[in-house]
Amino acid sequence: MTFQMWSPFHFLFMASPFLFVTLFYFLFRRFNNQTLRLIGMGFSLIGIALLVGRNIEIYHKVNQVSPEEIPLQICHFANFILLFAFLYESELLFSIAFCFNLPAALVSIIFANGLSNYQSLLTWQGMAYLWGHMLIVGIVLWAYFNHMVVINLKILRKTMSLIILMYILSIFINNLFMKWMEPFTSNYFYTMAPEKGTPLAYFYNLGKETTTFGLHYNLMYLLILLLVGLFVVFLFYLVYLFLNLFKNSAVKKLNEQNPMN
Repeated sequence: MTFQMWSPFHFLFMASPFLFVTLFYFLFRRFNNQTLRLIGMGFSLIGIALLVGRNIEIYHKVNQVSPEEIPLQICHFANFILLFAFLYESELLFSIAFCFNLPAALVSIIFANGLSNYQSLLTWQGMAYLWGHMLIVGIVLWAYFNHMVVINLKILRKTMSLIILMYILSIFINNLFMKWMEPFTSNYFYTMAPEKGTPLAYFYNLGKETTTFGLHYNLMYLLILLLVGLFVVFLFYLVYLFLNLFKNSAVKKLNEQNPMN
C-alpha cells in the first residue's frame, strides 16, 4: 500500500483528526476531569509506542544510532509534551501543544510528501507518520474541547520564550550530532536547512552558510525561520481566542434556550 498526494486516502487522512475529536468527545463527555486526563495520557502513550516502533525499525535498517531515532523533531517530542501536560495539568505544556505542535502536525498532514517515499505504508514508519500526526492534532483539539487548554498573554510569553530556547539549542544539537553520527544529517527544527519544496527554501537562499568555531549556520535563514515560527504561535493563539468566542457563544445560546436558567 503506497501513498499519493491529494488522493481520496489523503483527504481521509486530513479529515481523520477531526473525526477523532468528534467521536471521542461524545464518547467520553460524561467522564470527570481526572478520568479524561488518564484517557489523554493513554492516547499520548500510544503515540510514544508508535514512535518507539518506528525508531527500532530505523535502527535495524542503518544498524546504528542516528538523529532520526532521537525524538527531538517537533512532531516527535509532541507526544511527550502531551503526556506530561495531562500528567501535571500544565497550562504551559498545553499551550506549547496547541500553538506549536498542533500547527506543525497539521502541516505534516496536509503536505504529506514524505509518505510518498515509503514503499509501503504498512511499516512502523508509515503507521507512525499516519497515526502519530493524526493523534497529535486529535488529542490537542480533544483536550481543548474538554477545557484543558487555557492560554493567556502570560502563558503565551512563557510559551514563546521556551520555544526560542529550544530553537537555539537545536542549532548546537544539530551541529554536534552531525559530528558524532556521521554520515547522517541532523535537522531538528529545520535550523540546518529547509524542507525541500517549501517557501522556506527561498528564505534560505537569502543568506549564506557560515562557520564560526566549527558551528555551521545560515544567520539570515535562522532569523527569518524564528520569526515565522513565532508568528505561527501567535496566529494559533488568535485561533484559540476565536474558538473560545465561538464556544462561549454556543454555550450562551443553549443557556438562553433552557427554561431552567
